[in-house]
Amino acid sequence: LEKTAKYVLQALALYLRLNENYFDNFIEEGNSILRAIHYPPIKKPPKQAERAAPHGDINLITLLIGAQGNGLQVLNQQKKWIDAVAEPDEVMINIGDMLSRLTNNFLPSTIHRVINPPKQAWGNSRYSFPFFMHPIPEMPLNCLSQNITPSNPKKYDDILAGEFLNERLIDLGLLKK
Repeated sequence: LEKTAKYVLQALALYLRLNENYFDNFIEEGNSILRAIHYPPIKKPPKQAERAAPHGDINLITLLIGAQGNGLQVLNQQKKWIDAVAEPDEVMINIGDMLSRLTNNFLPSTIHRVINPPKQAWGNSRYSFPFFMHPIPEMPLNCLSQNITPSNPKKYDDILAGEFLNERLIDLGLLKK
């Protein structure tokens, strides 16, 4: 997964008019995480329509492999929720908040959610295995100069990836100040 994410980031670096290996030193020994998520069967009518509220991932990119069961939706550019379903041999790739910030929103963070299945599928579990590619804490997330223009001024203050991660974890209530 790390090697695949590295190749994706190398392609993105070229797309962003950076050196192909721009991200390489920032992701080596980074804080990447493979997470197994289990959404258990629904046994009684749910109070909410969502199993995971709309959000963007904190990291650079997320590789999503082996998602079982429908429910993942992404918010498209027309601000409409669309189903995101991958075939068994496909990988979904989300842009994370760190990469969005680095590109001054040229590559916007993929806003996504997980909704409850239709009633006939309530008895089924849903499994998801996202790989969150995080850089080393010392990576600067300063907006790239080529993505700052008069029509798209700089949107973010300079910050290191570790500081940004801590800020987001505090905002989410996962860390205390």
